Amino acid sequence: MSRIEHRVRYADTDHFGVVYYSRYLEWFEAGRTEILREKGITYAELEKKGMFAPVVEVKANFLKPVHYDQMLVIETSIGKIGNSSVRFDYKVFCKDVLVAEGYTVNVFVDKDMKPIKVPSEIQKIS
Repeated sequence: MSRIEHRVRYADTDHFGVVYYSRYLEWFEAGRTEILREKGITYAELEKKGMFAPVVEVKANFLKPVHYDQMLVIETSIGKIGNSSVRFDYKVFCKDVLVAEGYTVNVFVDKDMKPIKVPSEIQKIS
């Protein structure tokens, strides 16, 4: 599991002063990037090898509102590794209270968008 912190910026909020839903997807991406980085894997290196991992599915549940200047912790873990896909699970906490959770499924593809096997260095993570 990987943990990153994020302080909610004014730009993260909507007209009502609540974090806008799309920001959670940005935080999911940051968590996904960091969990791989902690394992010595970067998207830049994968892309140099001709491997890409677009999101093909996303689910998010917003449990409690989050506001400007609150400190969040985004926990990311790997839920399942398939033949060509990886599911990343996310939990967002504010003061130890779960405020959102979700997952993304990323499919590994080549430059022609054809599915390929999950790279061996990622298959070893679990």
